[in-house]
Amino acid sequence: MDTEKPLVPKKEKRDLWDKIQIVMQPIGGLITALTIALVSYYGSSYLNNKQNNEAKISLYTQLMSSREQSESALRKDMFNSILGTILKDSHSLDENILQLELLAYNFHESLNLMPLFVYMSRQIALEKNIQLKTDYQKRLYKMAGDVISKQISSLEGAAARETMFISFPGDSIKYKPGLSQDFAMDWKDSKVFYDTIKVGNTNSVYKRVVFLKASGFNVDEKTVNVRLDIETSLNNKFINMVTQEFTIDYFQFPMIDNTRLSNDMRCAVVMRDFSFPNFVEVDILYFPGSHSSLKEKPYYDDVVKKLLMNKEGN
Repeated sequence: MDTEKPLVPKKEKRDLWDKIQIVMQPIGGLITALTIALVSYYGSSYLNNKQNNEAKISLYTQLMSSREQSESALRKDMFNSILGTILKDSHSLDENILQLELLAYNFHESLNLMPLFVYMSRQIALEKNIQLKTDYQKRLYKMAGDVISKQISSLEGAAARETMFISFPGDSIKYKPGLSQDFAMDWKDSKVFYDTIKVGNTNSVYKRVVFLKASGFNVDEKTVNVRLDIETSLNNKFINMVTQEFTIDYFQFPMIDNTRLSNDMRCAVVMRDFSFPNFVEVDILYFPGSHSSLKEKPYYDDVVKKLLMNKEGN
């Protein structure tokens, strides 16, 4: 009988790709393990850094909130104390002016201090000592000028400013000191301001033509009666005209005493110098409502309009 030969399986011949697969299997496992380790490490590091940053931000917010609360309480007590002192008749003018200085230099961005300045000016006018009266007036005007300068500095970069010089009429020699006489005058000038709104790829240009007309003045009180007309055009199409009549003096503070315009803009008239019988120097300021005083809150329609424009722009 013939012996049977055992069956030997044929060895499959491996090509290049099979060899590469055999070599890459352990390498792939190593790469996977390293990738998981790196992702875990960097993920953990990222989360730890994020938690640390959030903790720092939370701590900073708490500190700032506590600081603001402390400052608000201090300013409230200070305001009540100073205001109560000014309105009492038992203190001298010198003390009251000092209290007003403390009030003006600490609260000029959040309070309309014009009534207190006018009140103090009336009190100074009753002073019988001419030298003291002159000194007090200079001190009061300097204080008002400092506050105006501080507010204009705060608006620097956001406000457009134009200067006008109001000329006194030729018959101003009729003025007699101490009689607080009102004189008529006829003076007018205009300035132009622009602001642009961008929505997507479209630019809308607002043009404001500001007309200022002076109709009268008082030398003793250092006041000028003016009329302000502001003509607004959007893309060269007339929209409206805003008109106001008021009296300007050294106590107009632009961040608070201003005219509200469309597109949440403001226009303020500030008297910088009353140099009789030469001229009155006036600044016209045009700035966004976001830079007005803390007491000036934007209208809801202005806020919604800006939010919608930002959304469309995105």
